[in-house]
Amino acid sequence: MDHFVKYDRLPEGYQIPRDLGEKFRFDAENHRLIFSGYMSKTEFDRICEPTRDWSFRRSVEELFRMSVVDARPNPAAPRPGGGLLSRLFARG
Repeated sequence: MDHFVKYDRLPEGYQIPRDLGEKFRFDAENHRLIFSGYMSKTEFDRICEPTRDWSFRRSVEELFRMSVVDARPNPAAPRPGGGLLSRLFARG
């Protein structure tokens, strides 16, 4: 899933880390920072490291929070093997 936040332009001289180019991008036409999928803390740090621009960092943090929320397991979703084990222990 793609997550995005509004952002006017990248900080001056900022280069998106090459190894994150598939996941993190800037859409200049629509003024968006976009991240695809789950953002790890390591990826967050790598994106923010090259700049001291706090506005940019706050926007990346917002993307980070969005990706983490989407990555949380759904407690109502069936878990592999969970139903079987629950039934075995319930029989006692």
